[in-house]
Amino acid sequence: MQTQAKQFSASEKTTLEFKRHILQQSHAFAEEPAADLYRIQLLGMMLNRYDELREKGMGEIAAENRTKYEFDDIADRMREQGFAEREMSDGFDAEEADPSRWPKMSEEEAIRYIHERDTYVHKMALGVLMCVACLTPMMLFTAVSELFWMAEEFFVMFGLVGLFVMIGMGVYTMVTAVKPKNEKRIKKKRFSLTRGLRSRLAQMREAIDEKARKRRGKGVALCVMSVIPVIIGAMMQEMFYVDAWTMLGIAGMFAMIAIGVYELVMADGEKTTMKRLLDGEKE
Repeated sequence: MQTQAKQFSASEKTTLEFKRHILQQSHAFAEEPAADLYRIQLLGMMLNRYDELREKGMGEIAAENRTKYEFDDIADRMREQGFAEREMSDGFDAEEADPSRWPKMSEEEAIRYIHERDTYVHKMALGVLMCVACLTPMMLFTAVSELFWMAEEFFVMFGLVGLFVMIGMGVYTMVTAVKPKNEKRIKKKRFSLTRGLRSRLAQMREAIDEKARKRRGKGVALCVMSVIPVIIGAMMQEMFYVDAWTMLGIAGMFAMIAIGVYELVMADGEKTTMKRLLDGEKE
């Protein structure tokens, strides 16, 4: 029985694009027969992967981009195989000769990465806030039933619904948060900055560090002072003999802790963003 032929195959344009990708990624390595043979093997691997993605129903452009993304570490693969890199002559910039190891990051890419990562950190911090504050609605509904002498079981059930809604929304927000597109390349330090861009980012880092210090101070202060609403609630309960004040104090405590944790997560995330850009580039 004959083997069924593959339904999809790469076009000439796609094959040329893969060849160009391999040559660009392996530009730093010397031209030698063994290295050339390995480049041919890489091309075969990329074409096979492209066919697999196409058979799974992925579009041509999406399959091409996905394949290039998965083979973005060709330089590292060639180093693992033991291929020698070119020797740089005096006065020759190694960064310019080896774009696969130190690709230049443009100012637009850097600003987009900062914006995308800020959005990601904000969603993660918001999800943590909702999970930490999940008991707040339950305490509030219970306090309302105590204050106005209403059906306690009814409001407790409403509070339970609010608790699970808060947890669900928090988990959903964290799970659906999208990481920046260049997160993998930046975390692996596969980029470099021009002097002008580094200077501008350094100025931004000073402002962001100052903002992060304020956020951290606010977060720690809120967590430390979160016990104050409980103390006030206990005092009010002793004065008016109503348990609702203690419930309101507990609700206030969880709300303050949640906001404090949000500020701490945001402060750490903002500092990490600039640290990856300025401290993570290849020298």
